[in-house]
Amino acid sequence: MENAVAKRLEKIAFAGIRKVFEKANQLEAQGKKVIHFEIGRPDFDTPDHIKEAAKQALDKGFVHYAPNSGIPALREAIAGRLKADKNLTYNPNSEIIATAGGQEALYLSFLSILNEGDEVILPDPCFGPFSLAVSLAGGVPVKIGLQPKQNYSYDWEAVKQALSPRTKAIVVNSPHNPTGGVLSEDQLKAVAAFACEHKLWLICDDAYDHLVYEGCRLSPAALQGMRERTILCGSLSKTYAMTGWRIGYIAASELIIGAAVRLQQNIMLSLCTFAQHGAVAGLTGPQDCIHAMAGEFDRRRQLVVETIRQIPGLELEGEPKGAFYVFPRIILPGITSAQLADYLLDYAGVAVVDGSVFGESGNGHFRLSYAVSYEDCRDGLERIASAMKALVQKQ
Repeated sequence: MENAVAKRLEKIAFAGIRKVFEKANQLEAQGKKVIHFEIGRPDFDTPDHIKEAAKQALDKGFVHYAPNSGIPALREAIAGRLKADKNLTYNPNSEIIATAGGQEALYLSFLSILNEGDEVILPDPCFGPFSLAVSLAGGVPVKIGLQPKQNYSYDWEAVKQALSPRTKAIVVNSPHNPTGGVLSEDQLKAVAAFACEHKLWLICDDAYDHLVYEGCRLSPAALQGMRERTILCGSLSKTYAMTGWRIGYIAASELIIGAAVRLQQNIMLSLCTFAQHGAVAGLTGPQDCIHAMAGEFDRRRQLVVETIRQIPGLELEGEPKGAFYVFPRIILPGITSAQLADYLLDYAGVAVVDGSVFGESGNGHFRLSYAVSYEDCRDGLERIASAMKALVQKQ
């Protein structure tokens, strides 16, 4: 049928990461061993005390609708964690909403603040759904290239040139996906000062906030004048290895949360109730599971960084200090990042993501996720080194 699909879907392409994942799965179905460096999903299991709490909630009959903003115990646990970890105080009854992961938190945030034509300053490269969420909310994404040698911070001259009367918000993502960059305290203060000066909303994507190996853990919301103009979008997915549980949150002013709850009422209604009880156990229980996972990720990071710096045809422009990603630049002439990603998968059985998936500035790079075992990291890096050596010799 002609014009059967809504025109807004023209803005939405199928996720580039999923395309790689599906092709890798096809190769595995043919009996080929593939190293999955493409997926940003911790290889750890969800800690037992979280799973046990969900099982107990299920057995107790917590299987019905929950409040739109999340069960009170979960909102209180989120508020408690924000206070303990970031010295931030939020009212769990009016300034926090539980969401279906960090991605829904972003969508609800943009839908809550943007009018048609409002502009949002985004990092380039960045997590793909940023741009889509802005566009679907009626806004205009304005992507600004980052500076690899400066912790992948914004190029402030470019930001100032892009500023317009329609600019409504700026996004900060530290630790950063796809580069692993972590902003310094001074750089976070610069973002906050810019938001204050120009009366902008500051959207913080905190999906990786507990995976900082070097650098600053400061939240911009803790800075003077920023509490009321900062919207924190958090997630339990990476912190507690709970990607499939789909538990995230927004912490913001009562005005923003009120808008987000109205949207939630008509989009999700509420989150899975017994999963929320599991999340409470994660937030209020022992946190040593986080430190253990972060320690192992750091061990892998050191291996990956050290090895990539020795691989011909690749270079690391900046230092990855958080999350579980590196973003090497390809320094071979005549080959695109998409071609190299295909080559590594077909020739070496290593799945990485073409950097252009994350924006124009990602061209000529690829993202490698070390959220796989140390042994797979070592095996995959050896494969990449061999494949790149063969490619260089052909040049």
